[in-house]
Order: sequence, then structure tokens, then C-alpha cells
Amino acid sequence: MHRTTRIKITELNPHLMCVLCGGYFIDATTIIECLHSFCKMCIVRYLETSKYCPICDVQVHKTKPLLNIRSDKTLQDIVYKLVPGLFKNEMKRRRDFYAAHPSVDATNGSNEDRGEVADEDKRIITDDEIISLSIEFFDQNRAEQMGWNKCVELQAANKRYLQCPAAMTVMHLRKFLRSKMDIPNTYQVEVMYEDEPLKDYYTLMDIAYIYTWRRNGPLPLKYRVRPNCKKMKLSPTQPEAPNSTGRSGPESDFASDKASSPAGVPSTSSSLPSPSTPAQSPHPQFTPSAPNNQNGAPSLTPLAQSRPYPFSIKSRKMSVNGSSASSG
Repeated sequence: MHRTTRIKITELNPHLMCVLCGGYFIDATTIIECLHSFCKMCIVRYLETSKYCPICDVQVHKTKPLLNIRSDKTLQDIVYKLVPGLFKNEMKRRRDFYAAHPSVDATNGSNEDRGEVADEDKRIITDDEIISLSIEFFDQNRAEQMGWNKCVELQAANKRYLQCPAAMTVMHLRKFLRSKMDIPNTYQVEVMYEDEPLKDYYTLMDIAYIYTWRRNGPLPLKYRVRPNCKKMKLSPTQPEAPNSTGRSGPESDFASDKASSPAGVPSTSSSLPSPSTPAQSPHPQFTPSAPNNQNGAPSLTPLAQSRPYPFSIKSRKMSVNGSSASSG
């Protein structure tokens, strides 16, 4: 089964950092010839004295290298979302710069260039941010019976609202619901976004990014309760008392299926008693015994009359058509 693992930001740093300044990308800009990215200010200053890429030495442009660089908004958004606090610190640094230099004309720049964009407008979420969410019970069977419109109206009346840190995981939310709703351990709780179950390691910040939550209302979550589906485990127990063929009592139920199997094979049934308890049957059961006539026809012997045997099957001799043979 495929297992998803979370990786550290330090493992992604080589893809998020500028080789010219050694910091995270700010206004990420990519050379269209080789697709290497740098900070905008770093690459513009570098191309004033060189026409080649700082990483691979490919020629950016023969005469005007600035024509072959493009802003990479997607890469910059990834950096802002992966590095905690980077966007907020950059916006503060820009506001402080323009406040310290009032003579600089910034009217032609965007609000982001002037540092006037808040985290909410940029949809940047930090770990310590408080996220408002709504949680409601999801019952698919009831929705199909009542109709989705009526079910949505009914569930809206039972909706609950919470404020949780963005770093809280789905596993923590499941534990909270189990404790709050007094859900026994024989049932499992699933948290969903719309009708899709969420992984336990997802944080609220992950959910907001994955499902493009736009802060136009509480983060809508649902939960459902299902019985636990536990696999039946075979408990290791000792076999029952055998009959004259060395087979266990429960094997007699499948004698017709195992007629061709060799005698003396121990049973693997999980319902066998312990070795200290003699085999008892609530009603007479019969198992095939060793051939006792010359034609090799098996005779049936009551299980209650069979002798308990040690837990190793001993060899025995039997007569087949007048000749002596050893089995077991």
C-alpha cells in the first residue's frame, strides 16, 4: 500500500532558494532559455555585467538579456506558502522601506510591490493562524432517502462551528469529535471535505490549500461514523482428540472434500480446544477412520469414543489387502 510521508522544508530548500543571494526567492524570475530561477533583483543586477546564466552558462540573449527573463508567479506563491512567515515579513519590509524613503515614487507599482497586501488577500496561511471551520454530520443513506435538498437544510440546523489553529491535524479533530459525541471505540470517525475522506496527517492549512478555500466563510467539513471492520484472527490453539486416522473432529465436516488427502495431517481449524481440555461434542460426530477391511472401505467411528492422543502424530500400521504398510 502506498504510504505518503511528509518531508521537511530543508529538503526543498535547493528548489526554493536563489543561488546569487542564498535566500528564498523574492519576486521569482526565470530565464526562458534554461528555466533557472532567481530573485528578480539578483538576476537583473547580474545581467548588467554578464549575458550568461549564473548556473549553466547558457547565453540569455546576445545584446539585451533582460528581454529573456519572466516573472514566475506560480513559483513565488509556492515559496510563500511553504516558508512560514516569509510573505508577512516581506510585506512589512517593503512598507518600512517606502515609509523611510517618502521621495521614492511607488504609484506605478502594485499593492504587493508597496507591501499593502494582507495574508488573507494573498490566501497565505501560517501555522499559528486561527481558522474558523464548520462541522456537520454526513449521512449518505438519509440524504438519498430524504433528498439532498431537505437533508442539507436539516444538517445546516445541526452544524457546529469551531476555531482551531491552522496546524491542527485531522487526527486531532477526529479525537475531539469522538470525545465530544461520546462515540464508542467500536466505531470509527471519518472527517471529510464534501464527500471525500481526509487523511489523518492533513492539517487545516493543507486542506485550505488543497481545496482552494477562499476565506469566504468557515472551512466546511463533515464527519461520519462507521462500524469498525476488524479482520478475524485465527487464535493458535491445539488440535482436538483424533480418531484412528489421526484427523481432528472438525475435519469430519469436510471429509468429502479431503477424501484424497493423506491420513495423519493435523487440522488447522481455529476453534480447537486447548490441550488440557478433553474433546467434547454436544452431539455425536463421525469421522472417517482407517480402512479396516480388505476392500479399503472406511468405517465410521464416533468422535466421543476416540482416544486423546499426544500432540505429535505417531506412525501406525494398517493392513491393506492383507499386506502390512506403515503410514504417518
